[in-house]
Amino acid sequence: MFSLSKSGAALVGLLVVSMLLVSLKAIGASAVQSQKKNELEGVWKVAEVVPPVSNPSEKAIPITNPQPGLLMFTKGYYSGIAITADQPRAAFAPAKDPNNLTDAEKIARYEHWSRVIANAGTYEFNGSTLTMHAMVAKNQERMTTASTVTYEIKLETPKNFWLIPTADRAASDPRVKFTRLE
Repeated sequence: MFSLSKSGAALVGLLVVSMLLVSLKAIGASAVQSQKKNELEGVWKVAEVVPPVSNPSEKAIPITNPQPGLLMFTKGYYSGIAITADQPRAAFAPAKDPNNLTDAEKIARYEHWSRVIANAGTYEFNGSTLTMHAMVAKNQERMTTASTVTYEIKLETPKNFWLIPTADRAASDPRVKFTRLE
């Protein structure tokens, strides 16, 4: 018969447990890989912005070289940040006394950050409808349950889509084209 010392038995037990864990991890990875991704999952950059027009007879002028913006979708979660200005943000000088900003220093910082939007949360994508629920946002109002935002998604190709505001926001929100980065 074959006999093992206590340390040998412990080593065999550790080997068996390790093999079991590796097998379970492989099975789990296979199951995750087999789950179908939706068309939005990935990393997207802002490629074009079509601002709303105040007069329906006017033609919107697209911004084809917009300021940076990223939108990331994973399984059920999103994160987005963008600069909504039509030009790069102006740099501001360091504060003379960071604990006591002057009015001019406060205004410079406000203007610098006012054109940045940032939020993250959960989303649902059904057909061509995207519904986003912010869990954290630069603007606290965006995090309320009443501020769920819905868009129409128009997929042009697997590498491009348009985020189109619903009719109730079409006069105030831009249409945004995104290009896939990953």
